Amino acid sequence: MGADSDRVGLRRAALVRSYDAGETTVVLGEGGDGRALGGDSARLARAVLELLEQPRSMTELVTLLEHRAGAPLQSPEQRQVIESLVGILRELGAIEPAIAPRRGGAPHKPGARVVLGLTGAVATMHAPALVQALLERGHHVRVAATAEALRWVRPESLEVLTHRPVASQLWTEDRKHLVPHIELARWADAVLVYPASATTLGRIAHGDYSSIVSAIALTTTAPVMLAPSMNAAMYASAAVQRNLAQLVDDGMHVVRPTLGIEVADAPDARTPTLGAAPPPKVVLQLLETMLAQAHGGRVAGHGPEDWDAMYRRAAEALPWHSDRVDDDLAAAIATHVPAGAAVLDVGTGLGTLARHCAAAGHRVVATDLSAVALERAAAIDPDAAVVWLQDDVTDSHVRGRFDAIVDRGCLHLLTHEGARRHAASMARLLRPGGVLLLKTFGAQAAATRGTTAYDRAEVLALLGDAFALHDDRASTMPGPDQEPPAHLFVLRRREA
Repeated sequence: MGADSDRVGLRRAALVRSYDAGETTVVLGEGGDGRALGGDSARLARAVLELLEQPRSMTELVTLLEHRAGAPLQSPEQRQVIESLVGILRELGAIEPAIAPRRGGAPHKPGARVVLGLTGAVATMHAPALVQALLERGHHVRVAATAEALRWVRPESLEVLTHRPVASQLWTEDRKHLVPHIELARWADAVLVYPASATTLGRIAHGDYSSIVSAIALTTTAPVMLAPSMNAAMYASAAVQRNLAQLVDDGMHVVRPTLGIEVADAPDARTPTLGAAPPPKVVLQLLETMLAQAHGGRVAGHGPEDWDAMYRRAAEALPWHSDRVDDDLAAAIATHVPAGAAVLDVGTGLGTLARHCAAAGHRVVATDLSAVALERAAAIDPDAAVVWLQDDVTDSHVRGRFDAIVDRGCLHLLTHEGARRHAASMARLLRPGGVLLLKTFGAQAAATRGTTAYDRAEVLALLGDAFALHDDRASTMPGPDQEPPAHLFVLRRREA
């Protein structure tokens, strides 16, 4: 660990699940398992976490610990104790590889423009958590709320997250925004009504524009998702069921409710009943699936024109681009791809990986959603033996079978539906026994970039029916000025 920690550096994670009590420090992992450290180990853990509030190499960390102790570490065993503790803290997610700050302003976070409509259902109290989850995924959020919704949540708690005012009236005195429901309906890539009360569902089902939320849902041409939330008896009533059926027939996306408690009952008398809206995390997944179906498996903001705009920038302004192939990918290609193989490079960008494979004697097809990227890639080396094709991996028109497919940083940009289509493309395009080299962001990097993190279990859930996982190792995704944590997966196509 020492050499790796000196090269990449370490820092305290943004979220540390830990508490101190007397001579004990307890540190938990994401799943709730962890370690209780006592005495010298607890004091050392506290010092390490404090010192790593700033990124430091392992050598710098040891030097600072020596300074605190007032004496150098005399034996290899003492250094080994520190490295062992650092290893424990890394496994529990309290320490992570340090990433250099991005230069040139805030990172680009492509995503959908989501209007969140809040109604008088009690689940509106969860709205701030949903807004935060949408923003973390890179979406742009504006909130509209009925007067009843504002009994459950203060507009200030939403405005501080979105930096936008909460729209709560059909008409305003602000001459710049005379008709806010029209403005928001036009702005939206998607409208999400969460939670959707029985009253609001009835308004939308009957074309009633009397509240700002129903007016937006009825006016917009964007897809609309409704998440009903109400008492079990109300949900089961004939009137609500008629309204839900009408909304489905009208093309609305109606979420099925889940089991929840009735807050009108005393706490010790509550039993789960059907009618509650799913939690924000689940609703977010459903929303992104709806967006994927509307945008071909991609989150809005990831279309060809968006990527073309990005690829008109200088190469050093593209945070994922590198002029040399990642060392571990180059080694995996040399190890797992047979000589003279047919190789498909998915999401080639400016073509670094495709040219590397061609120079190694492979027959290469390189695809990307951006025509601008492909034009620039081909111009870098016009003599490179690469076929450059514009193609969407979520709806691929490439034909034939390949011995190897390489995806560096494409899968983690897709929605859940897009990932499913990606997996189907990989299974169709790779011959039995062929190798899929897949590199995705790690959890920490994904969380800060609005992408999807993949671990072993998630890769197997997505690809396990058609592929066997051969290797999974920690990696990085080198760019012009940083190397965010990543995973490299090596998979083999099963026999059909």
